[in-house]
Amino acid sequence: MRRKFNLILQAKGGVGKSLHTYLRALSEKDKTSLFVDLDSSTQTSTRQLAFLGDERLETVSLIDNRDMLVRDIFVGYIESLMEAPYNEIYFDFGAPESEQFPALISRDLDFEEWCEEVDAEAIFHIVIGGGGAYRPSVEYLQKMIEVLGDKFRILVWENVFSFRQFPKLSDELAANCAALGLEHVRFGDFEANSLLGSQILDGIRKGFPLESYGPGARLRLKKEIRENFCHD
Repeated sequence: MRRKFNLILQAKGGVGKSLHTYLRALSEKDKTSLFVDLDSSTQTSTRQLAFLGDERLETVSLIDNRDMLVRDIFVGYIESLMEAPYNEIYFDFGAPESEQFPALISRDLDFEEWCEEVDAEAIFHIVIGGGGAYRPSVEYLQKMIEVLGDKFRILVWENVFSFRQFPKLSDELAANCAALGLEHVRFGDFEANSLLGSQILDGIRKGFPLESYGPGARLRLKKEIRENFCHD
């Protein structure tokens, strides 16, 4: 079985990468999956995914002892996992780490050839925020499309809550994804002012496993997972 690398990226901070990673962790039943927090600035996933345990959650810094971000550390880390028993690995990149990733592909190595060498499929999950985050989010998506070309699968994840006040931007994103042939998925439709929404968002901040939620919030999360995270 070929290993899968799922790279969750966006150079604009605060758009929902860690929310996406959390929901992904709730949906992932396979015990041979590993989640890796690469966000050296906040380590949000390290806190929110503690319920996975040490065997399925790791925190890795791409920053060296000079506080410089070293792209090669990512490659070295993955190669260190080649003998580990993980069929699928999810990487939550921070904004600075995401910003550097296009250079890794365009300057440092042929990423497609490297994936072949390590016998892995790389899937890119680009999270898009609405409002003031929309333009920089889309600019990063465009940059990733340029460096990836048609060699890799790209999924565009629209953080629904951040688009709630900007329906025209949501329509624009959907239309552009359709024109470019990109897969477009909406996720995270949790209303903070509703009872279930507030319970879910509080549970996410505290890093609750699915069984720690009340029945209503748990069923709402299962609906989110079933509709958005079980068929990509």
